[in-house]
Amino acid sequence: MIIDAHSSTPLQRYKILSNTITPRPIAWVSTIFPNGGINLAPFSFFAPISVNPPIFSLCIMQKSDGSQKDTFRNITQSKRATISMCELSHLEALQNSSNELDFNVSEASEFGISLEIIESNYPPVPQGIKVAFMCELYDVLELGDSKSVLLEAKSFYIADEIYTQDLNFLPQFIGRVGRIYKSPGSQIFLQNNHEKKD
Repeated sequence: MIIDAHSSTPLQRYKILSNTITPRPIAWVSTIFPNGGINLAPFSFFAPISVNPPIFSLCIMQKSDGSQKDTFRNITQSKRATISMCELSHLEALQNSSNELDFNVSEASEFGISLEIIESNYPPVPQGIKVAFMCELYDVLELGDSKSVLLEAKSFYIADEIYTQDLNFLPQFIGRVGRIYKSPGSQIFLQNNHEKKD
């Protein structure tokens, strides 16, 4: 089957990319609303694209009604965002935060997601997060109907219980939470562990 990219719909293209470029981690992005509330949103179209400087790409599509997503509006206004890496204990909260809410309505407040501040100049993260990146807006690429936000990491948070001075740490949730991991996740984790020991 050959599917022409130009004649297919945005939803069709999204499904093809989303279901074939896997597995991949989910960026749990926190931003600040103009009213001071905290927006939490998961994004699976997320990847590091540069090391020096450390830059992430976050592909942000529109809401179902065609309006801009709250994350995009908040980032372009405040110029800041925090990206958290999710683990199994956060799955329910992560799923809840994917629901579309009105602008200025906080997922953290709506779904009772506890937050903690890592750095006072950046949006807080869900409580218990072990890896997070405090980012500033680097650029916005307008590509058709979607926008790719480039975020530069200004600092890295690694929880003390997984941190090692040589930085050869392996978070236990890697390969467990992401777009289309599910049961293969444990196999990915075990294989990576085995390869590293060899």
